[in-house]
Amino acid sequence: MIVAGREGGADGVRIVLETEEAMLLSELADQVDSVLLLGGDDDPALGRLFPSAYPEDQAAARDFTRYTRDSLVDGKRQAAQSVRDATATDRGAGVVEIELDQSQAWGWLTFLTDLRLILAERVGVTDPDEAEPADDERDDYLRAAYEWAGIVQGSMLEVLDPIGR
Repeated sequence: MIVAGREGGADGVRIVLETEEAMLLSELADQVDSVLLLGGDDDPALGRLFPSAYPEDQAAARDFTRYTRDSLVDGKRQAAQSVRDATATDRGAGVVEIELDQSQAWGWLTFLTDLRLILAERVGVTDPDEAEPADDERDDYLRAAYEWAGIVQGSMLEVLDPIGR
């Protein structure tokens, strides 16, 4: 994976992924979408994505959720769809090159944040700086995906952050 500024100094990022990395991102976007659509109110991953706005006032929290949840879910689903669209690839290609303008890149960052919150919940990460051994192979895979998504996210932020230039 390579993340760089767009050619010609334009705002945004250029991402070069191996075909397998693009396929992984597409599959992870599908999984995020599934959690958003099918996750029940008792799914702790959704609790991380949509924390209570009013933890001390249940009535206000329910009202806030009633008025905002659908639009928040729609925005997160659109971010996942933009990743799926960009990573759709011909299986025979060796690399996938993706050019994102600044707005698209921030949408990807939204997706990567959502992905990492879901994966963190699934493998029990409460403090990203404290690595705990995984319980099984599935957890190894999820933790690796969590860490890799963090690398992609960090690389994109380095390019987009005007202070870092």
